[in-house]
Amino acid sequence: MKKLLLILLSIGFSISLFAQELPFSGTKNKKAEYYFGEALKTFQLQDFAKTQNWLDKALALDPNFIDAYMMLAEMKKDNDKFEDAIGLYNKVIALNPEFPMSYFGRSRCYFVLQQYDNAFKDAEKFMSFPDYYQKKDVISKVKDNADFARNAIKSPFPFNPINLGNMVNSMDNEYFPGITADEQVLIFTRLVNGRDEEFYRSTKVDGKYTLAENMGYPINTERNEGTVSLSADGQYIFYTACNRPGASGSCDLFLSKLDGNTWSEPINLGPPVNSASWESQPCLSFDGRTLYFSSNRPGGYGESDIWYTTFKNGRWTPPVNAGPEINSAGDDQSPFIAKDDQTLYFNSDGHPGMGGVDLFFTRRGPDGRWQKPVNLGYPINSYKDETCLVISSNGKDAFMAKEGDDSRGGLDIYSFELYEQARPQKTGYAKGVVFDAVTKKKLTAKIELIDLATGRTVIESYSNKVSGEFLVCLQGNKNYALNVSAQGYLFYSENFSLQNQSATDPLILSVPLQPITAGAKIVLKNIFFDSDKFELKAESKAELNKLIQFLSNNPKVNIEIGGHTDNTGDFTKNSTLSANRAKAVKDYLVAAGVPVARLTYKGYADTQPIADNKTLDGRAKNRRTEIKII
Repeated sequence: MKKLLLILLSIGFSISLFAQELPFSGTKNKKAEYYFGEALKTFQLQDFAKTQNWLDKALALDPNFIDAYMMLAEMKKDNDKFEDAIGLYNKVIALNPEFPMSYFGRSRCYFVLQQYDNAFKDAEKFMSFPDYYQKKDVISKVKDNADFARNAIKSPFPFNPINLGNMVNSMDNEYFPGITADEQVLIFTRLVNGRDEEFYRSTKVDGKYTLAENMGYPINTERNEGTVSLSADGQYIFYTACNRPGASGSCDLFLSKLDGNTWSEPINLGPPVNSASWESQPCLSFDGRTLYFSSNRPGGYGESDIWYTTFKNGRWTPPVNAGPEINSAGDDQSPFIAKDDQTLYFNSDGHPGMGGVDLFFTRRGPDGRWQKPVNLGYPINSYKDETCLVISSNGKDAFMAKEGDDSRGGLDIYSFELYEQARPQKTGYAKGVVFDAVTKKKLTAKIELIDLATGRTVIESYSNKVSGEFLVCLQGNKNYALNVSAQGYLFYSENFSLQNQSATDPLILSVPLQPITAGAKIVLKNIFFDSDKFELKAESKAELNKLIQFLSNNPKVNIEIGGHTDNTGDFTKNSTLSANRAKAVKDYLVAAGVPVARLTYKGYADTQPIADNKTLDGRAKNRRTEIKII
């Protein structure tokens, strides 16, 4: 039963109401009045069998006893017998069409039974009675939800959820999935034996997820572990743990790093992220710099709100509320920031929807503020609770938890294709393995993704020390430099030119790092010149600064800068051009303080091709700037 409906369909009809002298609601039969008083006592004790007995006796003596019908209707409603309750409300309305609470109760029953037109009409009718204005806030919500739902079911969105099967799902409840950008690792919460929340992990092999395994200590403990968010490369997890010694509040946010094949001892993020309040449901942005989460800390707009914190100068900043566009007077939770960093998904019971907890999305406006949330619609949202959603980097593949439709029952994890209007912008990723070019040993190396237009480092991470693997997300319409570096090695340079592309397909890289030895070479793939010119373009600065840093870290290294062209045009002209381009690099380094004695340069024209000059791609590869250890 949906959370909101549990609230709306709880006793709601105040016990004291039965004690009031309402017009046309009492009885002149003293015996019936006595039976009703006894029913009121047992109703307060939630002894519904005895309450039913007393009310039956009262109604046998006075078939027009409205208070008795109303109490009986409320009791039926509270026990999920909504059709029976509607029948009783109908009797009250037949006896007195001006009895407001009958419309109030019947509207909520209609809503549960998905009779949204009837629910809307009864809500409107109730709101026409000024004497019951104190309940209009509650009924307004029913009315708004009924209005949304009755229109939503007339315009359903495509939705074909596929159960991930018994390798992931079990007889227990599975929910709150988290995935890496390449969808190769899935971590989720399982409610073991209906009692303990623990994390399970599954990996994709040949397109299918393997049997999920308990993540074990130190992630799982004898206490509850809740929602998880993986960094795009799967090397970090942020998650919720409750009732831990030394915690700031009831539930705090924790961090653990994959150290080779082993998860590190979790670290409590501590103040100012965690507080004396409840913090949960973290979600990390594509670049690892912003963490969204849910909290009921003071300063919000409702019961629980969505907040975010940013990692700056080695620490997390004080959390900021995501604002009233997202956060409502109710519960707004389970944020998921898409890899485009422009689309945020979350659940809420405070915005109009199918009732209870629905899934919504919002996009950043031109001013950077979040726009009005959009309900994901029917049938993704239903009369049941929809609480969590994650989207892959392609913007199309989605994962959510919903009630199973087979013998397992309970909550299972499903995948489905998100309809186009609700998708974030498609993003790609570059995935690779770093290794020693000579020994082939896998290496841990620093990975930097740099926006060439701004020179800003967008992502900074490290390859896994055992597997050498790394992954960085790539957003469209940008030019990136990838720099991979490790002590004792020449750095590796790569360029991703996405300036005129909205996204890119996944890029798989092999990254051999050359040990620093005489004769070792690397191509500087982010040094740019206009055609037939030798003035360095501004986008070259990021790569040149990395070269300066490399020379500073290795003061005994001397290099030759080599300029190379393809075989088109005059050889003599190409020789001069390649030499001038190499000299431009040298001059930049000297101006930055690199001793001139450590630098030489030479123009090779087309004498040292590394690709076939017969193709456009080959000629592009031959037009290059290299450095060589001398």
